Amino acid sequence: MRLHPGGAPLVGLACLALAADPGRAQSLPAPPAPWVPIAPEPAAAGWEPVTDAATLPPDYLPPPANRDPAELAVVPRQGKPIENVGIYGIGGGVNFGSDLPTSGVFTGRIGYKLNETLAVSLRPSVIFGNRDVLGRYNGQTSFQLPLTLDLFRRSVVSPYLGGGIATNTYSTGQTNAMLTGGVDLNITQNVTLGFNVNYVFLPDGVTFDALQAMTLLYLKF
Repeated sequence: MRLHPGGAPLVGLACLALAADPGRAQSLPAPPAPWVPIAPEPAAAGWEPVTDAATLPPDYLPPPANRDPAELAVVPRQGKPIENVGIYGIGGGVNFGSDLPTSGVFTGRIGYKLNETLAVSLRPSVIFGNRDVLGRYNGQTSFQLPLTLDLFRRSVVSPYLGGGIATNTYSTGQTNAMLTGGVDLNITQNVTLGFNVNYVFLPDGVTFDALQAMTLLYLKF
């Protein structure tokens, strides 16, 4: 017998089918069952407020703290109270000098706390009373704006030093550089008594004494 060139695979498949089980017919697997819809799940119950934690089931209660109250009492508090970083003050005082009339002063303070001991402050002051270049008293005012570094700001005695500008000193109408140094006595948390000494760099030709002093009392917030 002569086989067709493409008939060898067909003969092999037939032999495998007969050798498997000559007494049982082969069949394909049954198709999958069709999808069957199920009933929707019931809606979850609404949230109910809990007025007493003791009524909750044990699964919802937090685990008890395993700390001895006596042990907690001896542990120091690590947190520090929050402190405002600003310093604000307003007040008045008296200005005096060897060539200046004793006159009133309106003063203020705007500061920023750098850390536990240091701060920087602007200390503007308006001086009511002045002399002209001939030494005659007049009703003009002068203005000073020093920037200071404040030391030991939380102590009763807080020294400071710095520099800035002074305008219309001795009624010259000019703005000059100045140095300042002083001390704040913190009487209470909000009341401060201050003393300072200022040196104004006057222009050439002015022979007046450029050294001034102030006594100030102001409220600090």
